Amino acid sequence: MPNKFLRYAGVIVLIFGLILVRKFEDTLFYDPFLDYFHRVGHPRFPEIDYLNLNLSIIFRYFINSILTVLIVLLLFWKKSYVKFSIFILCIGLLILLPIYDYLISTKFSSGEMVFFYIRRFLIQPMFLLILVPCFYYQEIQHKKTLEN
Repeated sequence: MPNKFLRYAGVIVLIFGLILVRKFEDTLFYDPFLDYFHRVGHPRFPEIDYLNLNLSIIFRYFINSILTVLIVLLLFWKKSYVKFSIFILCIGLLILLPIYDYLISTKFSSGEMVFFYIRRFLIQPMFLLILVPCFYYQEIQHKKTLEN
């Protein structure tokens, strides 16, 4: 197990990596919905290149997933947490991407906000925000169990 200082410094660097992905999203990824959601009233549904959009979403999800798994590894240094994170991230992509595509193909028939939040899970490291507190809670519970 590496020094805690080095692990936490690595976490900070990886979080900075997540910030850079967000900062340069306009130039790194094809996403016609970036401009769509920034405009008030959403004047018209954007023209979409589905293949390019899906490849871009998968690529961005992959980058965020790698950074998420590395953050989990450095924070908790447990193989079981890393495996579980990879499993959850894979299942998340397999479930959310088809729903995302369906909502686009129906031009948000289930509502714009449903699309917005599914899209958010695909393009932002939302699973990191869920997994880290869960693993932290697990660590606390494990320590309490050992004390009793």
